Amino acid sequence: MARLRGQGVPTGFPIRGWFADSAPAFRREFLALARPEFFAAGSVIYRAGDDGQDVFGVSSGVVILQGKFTHPDAMLLHMLRPGEWFGTVPLLLGRSRRVAAVARTDANLLRVPGDRLRALLRRRPEWFAELGRDAIYHMDVAMQIAVDLLIRDATARCAAVLLRMAGRRWTSDPDANLPSEIPASQGELAMLCNVSRNTFSRVVKELSSRRLLTLNYRSLTLNDPSLLRGVAEAG
Repeated sequence: MARLRGQGVPTGFPIRGWFADSAPAFRREFLALARPEFFAAGSVIYRAGDDGQDVFGVSSGVVILQGKFTHPDAMLLHMLRPGEWFGTVPLLLGRSRRVAAVARTDANLLRVPGDRLRALLRRRPEWFAELGRDAIYHMDVAMQIAVDLLIRDATARCAAVLLRMAGRRWTSDPDANLPSEIPASQGELAMLCNVSRNTFSRVVKELSSRRLLTLNYRSLTLNDPSLLRGVAEAG
């Protein structure tokens, strides 16, 4: 369930990814439209096929994206973490939602209403390009997902997928080498890695013995993303 929390935008919202590369004036006016909103774990933010065009940013917590084109048993495609935005494509293209977004943990978000954002873009049409950076960012993520799934070695492929799901896949991120927890079951992670549950269990046991990760109840913690990245790149 969504719940508003005051009217001010948190001053500590992380500025990273496509947003860090955008013009400072665009960031200021974009954030001026945003309002904080809280979603409890399990709450649906929007569903695939919805017509809404609001844009969301993650202040804290984890949001998962679920694709309607995936295997019927698949529960998630990607995890979004603080500083990441989602929901821009429907506004840019005037299309319905292509994926569903669900709060995997309690999540504090920023919601930018689509009507107010469209009004801003009518005043400043050159800022369509700034907003388009986010669509390109997600396209890059989609291409990286495809590349990771082509890794032949199962251990290296699992390492690559786990790094991405933990928000530690790319070394340019300021938190790239910090420990990170993945709130997902082994079954979900095995499917995302395109391996059997038995193979995934074997890989997890091997990486745990090297203290690269720790298995928890319905979650998994990456202890040393730097060394795990070496495992992924060795494949």
